[in-house]
Amino acid sequence: MSSLPPASDPAQTTVPLQLPQGSVAVRMRVFGTAEQELTAAVTPPWPQWMRRLYEVYALQSSRVDASRGEVGVATALAALKERIAHRLGAVSFVCAHLEELGWEVAVSGPDVIAYRVTAPDEARQTMDAHQLTGAVIAVGDVDEQGRVRLYEPWELSAAGGAEWGRGDG
Repeated sequence: MSSLPPASDPAQTTVPLQLPQGSVAVRMRVFGTAEQELTAAVTPPWPQWMRRLYEVYALQSSRVDASRGEVGVATALAALKERIAHRLGAVSFVCAHLEELGWEVAVSGPDVIAYRVTAPDEARQTMDAHQLTGAVIAVGDVDEQGRVRLYEPWELSAAGGAEWGRGDG
């Protein structure tokens, strides 16, 4: 699950995307605001891989103490660079595999939306069969049951984009 702000924040999704009738969509937030990104890099909890990165940085700098949740701005910026690269790699991986399975991928504001005309159960079964569910959950929205959140066309607002609702991690 991504650690970016909830997709239910209507200010974050500004470009309307009209999905074809009968389709389902997966939403992946690529970037937060600069403030959100910097705060996530400076303030714990961090993903395990990022904590380990800070532990390595601690060997080089007295301004880093990952065990106490203390990092300097320079270290946080270096980690943010890695975090964004990691996220872009993961989103790219998911998009490439979904495209191979016949999904369309589009950009909508700060989000990448993958969609396909199919039933929700069939979409989930296809992701499971191709072992993509975990990767999609890592970068996309999740529902109340912790499953891949699939959006339907009626969830798009006529007045300015998607009315997203999600669980975020």
